[in-house]
Parts: sequence; structure tokens; C-alpha cells
Amino acid sequence: MKARTLTLLSLAILASLLLGAYTFNALSAPPYLKLKTKWKPAMFLLNGPAPDPWKVEIYFAPPRPVTDIDINSLRLEANIMWEEANPPYLHPLKDRLVVNYHGDDVLYAILLKMTHTGPGQYEIFLEITGNLNDGTPFRGQGSITVVIDTVLPE
Repeated sequence: MKARTLTLLSLAILASLLLGAYTFNALSAPPYLKLKTKWKPAMFLLNGPAPDPWKVEIYFAPPRPVTDIDINSLRLEANIMWEEANPPYLHPLKDRLVVNYHGDDVLYAILLKMTHTGPGQYEIFLEITGNLNDGTPFRGQGSITVVIDTVLPE
């Protein structure tokens, strides 16, 4: 066989393998519903105390009822559960679920994601995951702006 024919044949085999792997991954991945999150407060001064509880409002995009959420499945960063003393509740004015987390738990999740600790503002994204009552998974990220106004001690 000529080198050109062998090269074309090798490229065709490689392309079909890559396409097959991509198709397998796309079809085997569970379909996640998209969740939107709004942290309250959305800005935090690192030198101050963490808000307790630290609230996050969650809702779906495209919209769907938040009453379909299995609140026991809600997790922050895949393993932090909401504050049991303050269970999630429906927002009185919007179709949102308000979830309370311990301030120190949220601060811990923030610090794990911070790559810089010099003075400045840093936008840190935290992920909320969970399931609907029928088992359909969802996930979404929201940001908290962390402000460091002085050099931290080592």
C-alpha cells in the first residue's frame, strides 16, 4: 500500500473512533436540569465574620416549579447539606426555593476554591446539586464575590 492511502485509512479509523467515543459519552451522560442560584449576601469581606445562615435562592431555567425538588437531596459542592435547624422554604414573592447553609460551611467551600489570597476581589462559583422528586438530577452554579482588603498573615 502507498503511504498516502495508509495515512488516509488511519485518519478515517481515528475519526470514527473519536466520533464513537463522543457519541457514547453524550448518550450515557444523565440529562441535568439547569438550576440558577443567587447567593444572599452575594459579596463577602474575607476579614469579617461569615453570615449565618448564608442563604441561596434557587430556581430553574427554563422555569419549572421548585416544589418538585426533593429537599433532602440538595447539596452544596456535592457534599454539604443545608442547615437542619432552618429547612428550605418557598420565597414569599418569587417562585424560588430559599436554602440556608451554615456560614462556616460556605466559607470553607469558598476557601477551597480560592487560588489567590492577595488583596482584591475574587468571583467564586459554588455549585448546588440535587434531584427532583422523580429522581431527575439538576445542578447549577452561582457566584459570591470575595473581597480581600489587606494582606493576609501567613
